[in-house]
Amino acid sequence: MPIEPYLSEEQQIALFHAAGRRVSSIVTGTRGKRIAEQVPDIAGIPLLGAFVSLKHNGELRSCMGTMSDEMPLGEAVERAALLAAREDPRFPPIAAAELFELDMEIWVLWGMKRVSQRGVDRVNAVTIGEHGIQIARGGNRGLLLPGVAVEYDMDAKTFLEAVCRKAGLPNDAWLDDRSLLHTFEGRCIAGPLSATENIDKKTADEMIFATKFNRLGPRVPGPTFAETEEVRNLCAGTFRGMVEGLAPSNYFAGMYDGNVSGVSLLFQIPDRPAIICSKISVRPDVPFQPAVIELLRVLGRQVEHFGATPHEVFNAALELAVFWDPAIHGTVSRYDLSAVDTAYRALMLSSPKGWIVLYDPNRSAEDLLKEAVAHLELDDYDLGDVISFETSATTPKLSLCSVEKPNHWAEVRPPAVAGAFYPAAEPQLTRELEKMFSGTQKDLAQSPAVQAALVPHAGWMYSGHLAAQTLARAQIPKTVIIFAPKHHSGGADWAVAANRIWQLPGRSVETDVPLAEALVKNVDFFEFDETPHKREHAVEVQLPLLAYLAPNVKIVGITMALTPWEMLKKGAETFAKFISGGTDAADGGLKSAANIPLFLISSDMNHFANEETTRRVDRMALDAIRLAVEKKRPEIALETVLGNQISMCGIIPAVFVMET
Repeated sequence: MPIEPYLSEEQQIALFHAAGRRVSSIVTGTRGKRIAEQVPDIAGIPLLGAFVSLKHNGELRSCMGTMSDEMPLGEAVERAALLAAREDPRFPPIAAAELFELDMEIWVLWGMKRVSQRGVDRVNAVTIGEHGIQIARGGNRGLLLPGVAVEYDMDAKTFLEAVCRKAGLPNDAWLDDRSLLHTFEGRCIAGPLSATENIDKKTADEMIFATKFNRLGPRVPGPTFAETEEVRNLCAGTFRGMVEGLAPSNYFAGMYDGNVSGVSLLFQIPDRPAIICSKISVRPDVPFQPAVIELLRVLGRQVEHFGATPHEVFNAALELAVFWDPAIHGTVSRYDLSAVDTAYRALMLSSPKGWIVLYDPNRSAEDLLKEAVAHLELDDYDLGDVISFETSATTPKLSLCSVEKPNHWAEVRPPAVAGAFYPAAEPQLTRELEKMFSGTQKDLAQSPAVQAALVPHAGWMYSGHLAAQTLARAQIPKTVIIFAPKHHSGGADWAVAANRIWQLPGRSVETDVPLAEALVKNVDFFEFDETPHKREHAVEVQLPLLAYLAPNVKIVGITMALTPWEMLKKGAETFAKFISGGTDAADGGLKSAANIPLFLISSDMNHFANEETTRRVDRMALDAIRLAVEKKRPEIALETVLGNQISMCGIIPAVFVMET
């Protein structure tokens, strides 16, 4: 692992000027020497990596870099300069007009060390002003340079929480031993980019021209309203043809084409929720026509799952919005919206929690930003980037969001997986239910009153018979709480569904609304959020089975993400207190033991392996669950499944219910 590199003051100055010249040449598209050619005497020094950070009035404009076990300084800074100039996915590419106004930091890095401490002791591994931090858990990764903690006056705990947010993880994910935590060290070379010496004349002229004349003009051409409307009309005709079995064309001849930042299609059947399909980027790198055709195909699948009839499709409205010319206006903590005319531009708020785009010509940019901030419920305003796009839309206003705000209460949650995981037609659904329950005991009143059951959800053709045979062996009380894994990204980690009705083919199941509200009010970590439930199958596939056995049953649907044991233990403790009568009737609490729901755990066992391996690891998981029950130590099951990388998706709900 590289040690701290020695760079004299003269070498640091030379590196700063070399990087400044390189950033400027990349942004303006002019010829420029690579870093290694400009500073050959230090280009070969081994590093962990390098980052280049560009700021405007103290606010981050771009920060990108590269890290490896060992790489030469010239290569590391070259790569960081290129990425910072053009490739930061959080921001539009740097424009030539901005160069004279930016400050630049070059971070050279070394000394990566894995944090060996566990839990709260990890705080002691971080020295503010000396260490940067990298965290990784599952597919989530985040990194903060050493200067971040100093700039924002953080202590070690706050710094660790900030890197968790950067990775899209809960604030306390650093406490989880399964979160890989590393520290590293770095040195910063900083100054105004305009101080860079010897920028070649052509580059300087290009920068000056852009500063004087291009600041308010769009950098990327977009469609006129007439062109947008023309493409919308063609999309509507193409979509109706798709309903009749025609394949969409791969190209709309004679129509607008080019790279944009985003495209959105809105499909609206009267008196039904709109279906919106979008492709959004803060970079002008979305090919317009391929994106429109891709979204038409996605929309077709969504409408099919939605259960729309051909008549409804032909009478529905299809709208199109196009976004281009991204411009950044600061962060929520410090921004300037004076140049945003909402008659022509949409506003975007982007954060680790997700993003929202709002377009409404009748409202001010400030008003749109307030709505966006309230929707995302940001924990840290410095991590909320404010961006605008030139917009052409056939709809008078539009709201797009990667994270839906919980609706307390949405009336109906339509079926999301009917036709895929179980039959979409009511007659076939009933026949399948009768077949799956054939041979089960007829007198359900004589079934045992169990506290919990675990059933699979892979789809009825694979697992429906086993789920039915299991449920038929238990009394189904008036309420069932279904604990399911969180299969989709976005939304709360422990999400309680916020809809009153679960719509199914030919029938429906009600939510026990008072119980759900009391649960969220009284139990740690649970919160209302419909986002994880919109496409989730693990709750939905159980509902027709429950309704067959108990037509008046009510449910509470819950999804649970990967969670450390200490959090599971604490949540289960408060849930057990709540279930056993720890809340009063005014809170919607349970009045007697007779009201205790059935806890239904929805979980498949091991995935993605051959039969021999699957049977072996499933037996290992089931034996661990039995042992956990016998010893009243659910953590045994958790450690076995995670430690042996068994892909039992419902292990978190199972352990939570056992601990409860």
